[in-house]
Parts: sequence; C-alpha cells; structure tokens
Amino acid sequence: MATYIVSKGDPFWTYSGRLAGIIAASAGNDLYHPLQAMLVGAVVALLAYKLHYWVERRFKIDDAVGAVAVHGYAGFLGVVAAGILLWGYPSSPDPSFARITPWGNFIGAVIMFWVLGFIPGYAAAKVLNAFKLLRIPREVEIAGLDISAELVREEEAKDVAEAQREAARAAHAAA
Repeated sequence: MATYIVSKGDPFWTYSGRLAGIIAASAGNDLYHPLQAMLVGAVVALLAYKLHYWVERRFKIDDAVGAVAVHGYAGFLGVVAAGILLWGYPSSPDPSFARITPWGNFIGAVIMFWVLGFIPGYAAAKVLNAFKLLRIPREVEIAGLDISAELVREEEAKDVAEAQREAARAAHAAA
C-alpha cells in the first residue's frame, strides 16, 4: 500500500513495492510480530522507492526494471531493520551463539549486498559495456523493442510460409 500511495497508483511500483516489502520483512519474519513485519515491509518499500529515484538522479545509474531497488535496497534495509528491531534476541536456539545486534546485521548486510552483490555486478556491467554487450543497438532502441520484435516475427512467418510452399512443391513433384 505504501508504494501504491507514494507512486500515485503506478502499477509497476504497486507490484514491486509488495515484493520489496516481503524481501524487507524476510530478514526477521520468524521473530517479528505480524504488525512489525507489516510496518517493516511498508516503510522499507517506501524507502526503496525513494532511493531508486534518488540514486538514478544523483549517480546516473539506470535501474530500468527496479531490481536493484527491490532486491538490493529493500534487502539491505530489511537486514538493518531486523538488527535494530530484534536487538538482543538470540541468533539461534543454541544460547552460546551470538545475539542479534544492529552493527552485526549492518556488517552482514554490507558484505551480502555490496561486497557480493553491487560491486561485482557493477564491474560486470562495466566489462559488458566495454564490449558493447550491455545495451541493445541504438536503432532498435529508437524504433522500440516491440517494433523490432514484430519485424522478427514477420520475418519468421515469411520463412515458415516459404518452407511450407517448398514442402508442398516437393510433395507435388514427388506425386
């Protein structure tokens, strides 16, 4: 609901916000009260929505499908929120294990989302971009993917019709 309201009913963010909320609450779902999970999901989804546009404007990083916002920002903030809200809870049924702390969750979130996620993904995107493999050709981008896909379908339909005509000619010649 939070992303539905803040995006003014944008269907993309309405659905993506639901997923962001689930991802955010997942870090502590087994220990959260249901209302806590709902509030964490709503607040973090709202923050992920705002962060998406802020990062896009500030750093010129294009997240066209919102995957970084939904999985990255919501996941990171969800883990940090769990560290704050569940501070002091045991991290496992074994009492000798460490207790949940905000700094422990923050360090875990940094390792998971930055060291293992964003940094390798950014480096891979730079390499793909250097080899001109990251984006579609400019002509297709200007014409639109739908038009390009339709032209491919038309060409395939012509090929199929030609193959059918050839098969019919071959069958007629054999008869």
